[in-house]
Amino acid sequence: MGLRLPEGIRSDTALYNFLINKGDARSLAGKIRYNSDAYHRSDSKPGSIISNYGYFLNDDLTKFDLSMFNMTPAEVERLDPNQRLLLEVVREALESSGEEWRGKKIGTYVGVFSEDWQDLHSKDTQNFASYQLTGDNDFVWANRIAYEYDLKGPRYI
Repeated sequence: MGLRLPEGIRSDTALYNFLINKGDARSLAGKIRYNSDAYHRSDSKPGSIISNYGYFLNDDLTKFDLSMFNMTPAEVERLDPNQRLLLEVVREALESSGEEWRGKKIGTYVGVFSEDWQDLHSKDTQNFASYQLTGDNDFVWANRIAYEYDLKGPRYI
């Protein structure tokens, strides 16, 4: 198992203790994320949000152990933070399995919900970097995992 959850939960034991203790990971959005007060309205007017609360990861997504992967610093600079996180969590899951996975016929399936990073980098049509395509497009995610961990099964997103 590999996971990242609000309240800094990064292991099965931490998740178990959180659930047993009936924890609540809900927190205020905070100014670091966005100015929730500017969009908050209780009447659900279009363009507004009805709550100032959410469930957030507080990990520093700028930190990435490049030595564990086959990527250059220039490539990592364009890499979606969600893809970085996914690579780390998959690694933890594979390592905690206690099995040798490299070169085995293991399928890779990824579900992607948000394309914020892609939207952010596609606003300026003149800003095209060498690794933009592989850094922010969702079709790459399952393939990157298979490549980085030498998984030989099917890959789908």
